[in-house]
Amino acid sequence: MTEDERDELIKQIIALEWKFFDKVPNEGGRAACQDDFRTFRMMRGSQYAAWSDEMLESYMDDLMRALAEGRNPLTEKYGYMMCIAAPERNAKLAGALPVVSAAKRAASLRIIGALAPLNDAFAKKYPRVAGRARPLRASGEDEEGMTSMETYQLGELWTYSLRTLELMERHLGEFAKKGRSYPEEVIESSLKRRGFKSLRDAEDYLASRGL
Repeated sequence: MTEDERDELIKQIIALEWKFFDKVPNEGGRAACQDDFRTFRMMRGSQYAAWSDEMLESYMDDLMRALAEGRNPLTEKYGYMMCIAAPERNAKLAGALPVVSAAKRAASLRIIGALAPLNDAFAKKYPRVAGRARPLRASGEDEEGMTSMETYQLGELWTYSLRTLELMERHLGEFAKKGRSYPEEVIESSLKRRGFKSLRDAEDYLASRGL
C-alpha cells in the first residue's frame, strides 16, 4: 500500500466512524464531542497512524460489515464500556449487545495485558501528559464516571473482528521486538497534530506552567 493509499484509507475509516458516532444515543442528550469533528479526526487519526496496513484494511472490513448489518459499532463500544464498568446496573443493556465470543474476549485480554505495562511506563516517563488523560486502570475510575483507559480500550476491542484483534496482537508483538511503545507513538502523533514537536516538548510545556 502506498502512502497516499494508506492516507486515503484512514480518511475513509474516520469518515465512516464519524457517521456512526453522530448517531450514538446519549442519556443526557447529544454530547458536545459529537459536533467536534476536528478533535475526533485528530484522535482517531493518531491511533491509525500507528496501525499496520493489514489492520487498517481488516478494520475497514469490520466497519463495512457493521454498516451492511445495520449495526452501529460506536454505540456498541460505549455500551460495552458501560457493561464493563457497571455490569449489574447495565445487565439489561448487556443482553441487547452482540455477544462477544470467548476467542475475542481472550484476544482482547491479551492485548490489554500487553498494553498495561506500556501505559504504566508512559505515565512514569511523561507524568504531566499522562495526568491530563484518563485514569489507566478500572480501579482508578471515579464516582463521576471518568472511564479508565483499560475500560475504554476493552470496550473498543470487543467491537473488532477476531481477525482485526489477531492482527493487532501480532502488530504489538512487532512493536515490542523493535523496542517501540504503541501508547507513546499514538499520543505523540496526537500532540504533534496539536502543534507540539514531541512528547518531551509537551511535558516540558506543562512543567513550565506548573500544570
